[in-house]
Amino acid sequence: MTVADLFPTLALVAYSAYFKSTDGHMHIWDFSIRRNNLHLIPLISQHHGCIIVDSTRKGKRIPDALSKTIPIWCCTINRAVHRIRPREAWDIDFHSLPSVVSPSEHAQIESKIELLTDKLMQSGIDLISVSDQLKKPLRPIWYTPQSSHAADFEESPFWPVICLSASEAVENGYQSRPGYLYVQGSGDDQEAWSFGLTPTLFWNHQEYILSNKTDCEERVKELVKEIGSDQNNNHSFAFIDPTTIAIGGSVSSLFDVIINCSLEQKLVSDSIDYLHLPIPEGKDHSVGIALSILVKYFDLNGQLQVKDNSRVDKKVIQHQLVRIISSWEKASPSRTTLKKVNMYFMSHSVS
Repeated sequence: MTVADLFPTLALVAYSAYFKSTDGHMHIWDFSIRRNNLHLIPLISQHHGCIIVDSTRKGKRIPDALSKTIPIWCCTINRAVHRIRPREAWDIDFHSLPSVVSPSEHAQIESKIELLTDKLMQSGIDLISVSDQLKKPLRPIWYTPQSSHAADFEESPFWPVICLSASEAVENGYQSRPGYLYVQGSGDDQEAWSFGLTPTLFWNHQEYILSNKTDCEERVKELVKEIGSDQNNNHSFAFIDPTTIAIGGSVSSLFDVIINCSLEQKLVSDSIDYLHLPIPEGKDHSVGIALSILVKYFDLNGQLQVKDNSRVDKKVIQHQLVRIISSWEKASPSRTTLKKVNMYFMSHSVS
């Protein structure tokens, strides 16, 4: 029986959520504004819950992202919603897994939630929309391959966020099985073995890839070379609300002006204003460029200004970053990119 069979009404979305384990590490315990994952809220609202799958290395049954980061996320959102629209019997407690989180660590995390809620409330994120969609508080529920019982949450006073660990804990971290070697947590390190294969590329060509075990790796490399590992993003884009600026993974004739932030030169119509910035490889460079444009030329309401911003601080930059992330769920700029944007505007800001 599959996970989808156990929870047929819940949303199971591939390759969408990004909860970082380090946000749940000892004494860090954070709610990331940059990786806020609030694009999951409409899905949770629609299906009255969701399933989030992750894997972990040897020696652990559940990764920190599932045991700590997501519980922190749920509790922080619940408290923010409660502040905006106070409701009776609204659960604002911090829920953790006793077998993983000690009573001492639980208490330390819970004592920090109010500060994280303050941080979320001050971020500029549209929490009114979040509060409108959440009719019940969120609550993390944990499952592993060893779990034998699936509860019915239909009548529960909360919407479950199922934290499913796909890793079966085995001695030494690996185990010989018929036809393959099981390595615990290898799914969490796909860069080491995927050769650039993406979920979309796999599902579109699964029969070809799996039909010959001997040539499997070569076929993957061949597909990635021919079609490209960025198939997931090649034809997708989103407008940064409420502006007319779009961000995405392709050059399209739909736009009047294009800034291409990749090494590869694209062929576009002569009627389009086109700027090629041959930036070395990296997923977040277009986010950095879009962020810089918003900070320099748009106010905090997303309106184009006649004069550019003369005074910029970290709050202004964060506000515009939140605008991008809220509109484009795939946006995940690195610390290095954000540091460079901060450094540029802070050093050029006029007092």
